[in-house]
This record gives sequence, structure tokens and C-alpha cells, in this order.
Amino acid sequence: MNQRIQPLRRISIALFALLSLAFATGCNLFDPVVSVGSPSPDVAVTPQPAETSAPATPMVMPQETPSPTEEVLPTETPGEANGAGAYTIAADVSESKKTYYSESEDENALRVENGAIAGVDGARVEKRSGDATSLENVLQYGLNAAVLTRANAQLLLLNSDVTANALGAGGVYAYAGRVQLENSVVRATGASAFALFASADGSVHTIESSLSTQGTDSPALITSITGQLFIEGGMAATGGERSPVMLVSGSVSATGATLRANNSEAIAISGGTVTLTDCAVSGHMPDAAVSGTLLSPYCVALYKDGKGGALSSFSMTRGALSALNGDMFYVTNTGASIYLEGVSLTLGEGRTLLRVGGNDGTRGWGNAGKNGADCAVIAKDQQLTGNIVVDALSSVSLTLQGDTVFTGTVNVANTARAAKVTLEDGASWSLTDNAYLTSFTGRVSAIETNGFTVFVNGVALTK
Repeated sequence: MNQRIQPLRRISIALFALLSLAFATGCNLFDPVVSVGSPSPDVAVTPQPAETSAPATPMVMPQETPSPTEEVLPTETPGEANGAGAYTIAADVSESKKTYYSESEDENALRVENGAIAGVDGARVEKRSGDATSLENVLQYGLNAAVLTRANAQLLLLNSDVTANALGAGGVYAYAGRVQLENSVVRATGASAFALFASADGSVHTIESSLSTQGTDSPALITSITGQLFIEGGMAATGGERSPVMLVSGSVSATGATLRANNSEAIAISGGTVTLTDCAVSGHMPDAAVSGTLLSPYCVALYKDGKGGALSSFSMTRGALSALNGDMFYVTNTGASIYLEGVSLTLGEGRTLLRVGGNDGTRGWGNAGKNGADCAVIAKDQQLTGNIVVDALSSVSLTLQGDTVFTGTVNVANTARAAKVTLEDGASWSLTDNAYLTSFTGRVSAIETNGFTVFVNGVALTK
């Protein structure tokens, strides 16, 4: 296909907008706060409403010389690592209503590199065929993706359609580059694929776009440790097994989006951070996925597999989170924080709200017997229903704020290394079974026992 670069045109962008939330608490002198038990469990992090930074449009940022202690991320990769580009943009350009395609293995249909700034409108980008020969390089460098932006390049893709139809053929990959998608569609149908991937300080920002995968082992949204994704409106969905909507070792922020995994957990966080606002999220992990010490399917997993950072964080404000099969949260082999504020939670009868514990090590999540977790949960103005289960390797800290009502119990098997509950003013707890804690802070009158008992270090808590 005869493809030529059009005249140059610079594309402008706006800086990130910073959002923050704050807490306020009151005091009632006639119902004194009780603090009973041992000090707080050794939970690695305290969750707070996450601050969210999201670029409105791609922009050119001034380059700074890193200090000697800063990590210098690579902007170039060996040629064999990310293959070839059927059409490559290496200088500033503006193009419209073109078709870019690839039918060869290890080849991108459209590649933007060399610090170029490209604007593409009304395009069709098609990875029609050509399997990847290295799935490792697919994930590390964007080999075989329909679109690859690398080497500090920036791409604005408007009103466009991106399709990838081969093994290891992802949609859009940002490797040390930046991409913005507006009113566009990204579809990947093959196995071991993705819709969006950000790596090596790369970032992708989508506005009212549709992102989907169909194959097995094909998450829709993936970030490595230093990758960032910003999802504004639109939808992301997966159809295959082992294909969460999000697989996060870096950071993902989504606002007003619909996120759906039809045959997998909804979100998997390996040492990364997920921040959701006004989103509708659902996951349906099949029972067949359960094996070893994994007792139940789950909707959201926070863990560490050696690729992510030390801590895993999930924050959600308003919106809806639905576990269509299995437990709501599963935390293993990590320090984790969970923050929920005004979220509508859907959990099946008899399922567990939060399971914190070790695993058998077969999935690469630490070594059996040494891979427990420490999880801190804050719920504000939240309806919580379900039990919190913690094993002997693990600890949990639950803080209920605002008008939160928790209906359930904590550590009913009395196995946890540590279990702490804090009831702030206005929050209440309705027991569904006995609870075994190592620390309690709050007003005992805010606990509806329903004939059950809260034990703190073996001693019954009484009003």
C-alpha cells in the first residue's frame, strides 16, 4: 500500500487536573469511644480517597535531566523486540481518513516514534493477520500490536477504528510514549492480546471510546509498573477466560465508564493502583478457575506476583461493583488498601465480602506458607454485607466511617494473625456471627449483636 506522510501540524494538549477528597469526623460525649485490644495489626498501608490525575489531551512536556538517583527508563528497544512497522511516523504530522494495515507476523500496522507528534482522524488501523513469535515481547515492547507509540512519541487518534485479529496482536501499546483516543473503537479478537497497554512510563488516555477483547488470556486494559491509563467514559469489556478488564501493575484511573468481564474476574491488581469514580464494574469468574487453596472465584484481586510494586491499592467512589460469581475481594501475598465510598455492591448469597490469606504458590504469588497479606479497608457512607475471612498468615484492619452500615462478621474462624475494627461516629455494625478481634475502637452501642458476640483477644466485648 502506498502511504505517504502529510504536511506537519502540531497538536496541543492540557495538563492533568487534580481531584482530591477529604474526611471529617464528629464526637458524641454521651456514648464514649472504647478502644480495646492490642495495637493495630501490622497493615502496610492505610487507604484514603485516591487523588486522580488525568490529562485532558496529549501534550509535549519539557524534558528534564534525571538526577543520578532517578531510574532512567529506556525509550528505544532492540529492533527484534518490537518487530517492524508497516507504516511508521517519525516526524510531526496530521492525517485523516486513511487505512493502515498489517498482515505480517511481529509487525505493527501503525507505529509512531522518534519523538514525533501525530494527529490521526477518521482512520482504520487493522492488524489483519500475522501472529506474534514472542509473547514476552508482545507484553514488554508492543510487538505485533496494531498501534505502537514509542520513543517519546505522541499520538492523538480521533474517531478511528482499531482492530487486531491474530495471536498476540494487541490494540494500542504505549511504550515510553503517549496516546489519546477520542470517540474511537479498539477491538482485539485473538488470544494473548489486549485493547490498551501502557509501559515504560507510557500513558494512554481515552475519552468516550469502546475497548474490548475476545480471546483467552486477554485483559482489556494492562499497565506495567510505570504505565498509566486514564479512562474517561466509554466502556471496556472482555469475553475470554483469564481476561480481567484490568490487569494493573502501574496505575489506572477511570471515571464514568462501564467495565465488564464476562468470563473472568473484573480487576486484578499486582502491586498497582486502581481508582474508579462513578463506574459500573462487573466480573464473572467461572467456578472452573478455582484450584488449590483458592476457595472461591472472586471479582477483584489484589496480590503481588513479582512484577508489580510492594503495595496494591483499590479505590472506588460511587458507581456499582458486582461480583456475578464468587467473592467480592481476594487479597494475597501483598500489602493492600481498599477504599469504598457510596458504592452499590452486589454479592451473591453466602459469598464472602473480603478474603485475606495465603495461597499455594502455584500461580507465582509468593511461596506457600509465607505469602499471606495485610489489608486495610476504609468504608465511608457505605452499605457492606458479607463476611471478612482472614487466615493465620494475614491481618485485616476495617474502618467504618460516615453513615456506613456493616452487616456481617470478621474472622469468625478465629484464625487471623491480627484483626482490627474501628467504628467512627455515625457508623454501625450488625453481627451475623461471632467476631474475633485483636483490637476494637468505637462505641459499643453502635454494634447490633443479634445474639452474637464480639471477642477482643478472647474477652467478650460488652456494652
